Amino acid sequence: MEILTNYHCQAQHGMSKKELIAHYGAPKYVSPTMSREVQNWIKESTIISRVDFDVAQAAARNLVKRS
Repeated sequence: MEILTNYHCQAQHGMSKKELIAHYGAPKYVSPTMSREVQNWIKESTIISRVDFDVAQAAARNLVKRS
């Protein structure tokens, strides 16, 4: 990873990683935040509802009865 980072710095910025950090400072790491609307959409769309579960169970029971 270090080699890849250094290559990127050389190719894109024309300086080594050490030179880049000396010139601009160390990179700042941030964690992304999501709006409440996006969080609610993820919660609603990823949870299996009771109906989804019941339909899958009924289909599985039908397959077992046929065998």
